[in-house]
Amino acid sequence: MTKQVKLIIAGIVVLFLIYLGYSVYFTSKEGTESFGNFDINSTANKNIKVELLVDKGFTSSPDGGVSFYVKDRSGIIKKVTLGKEFPGELKKAGTITLTGHLHGDYFHATEVSADY
Repeated sequence: MTKQVKLIIAGIVVLFLIYLGYSVYFTSKEGTESFGNFDINSTANKNIKVELLVDKGFTSSPDGGVSFYVKDRSGIIKKVTLGKEFPGELKKAGTITLTGHLHGDYFHATEVSADY
């Protein structure tokens, strides 16, 4: 094998390893995403896929809203406040998509949907 062929093969292997590392790092683990992608100083609504923690319960608020807990791909658990009733059929979804923005210690959701 010539030196040029070895260099081409080595280049292909390096590119494949870079691609593999990129896909493993940036692909959502178990279908969820990270709260680390949110700026706590921004009130712009973004979507995030998270694991719903049904076992931590749902707390109704006097204004008709609800709070509950979710976990992101990094294992960070956040309280979520939703200004309306939580759709009952989503409690069995496992992974849900939230639309909203992150405050310091909780996530303010404007919408919640199933991630089937």
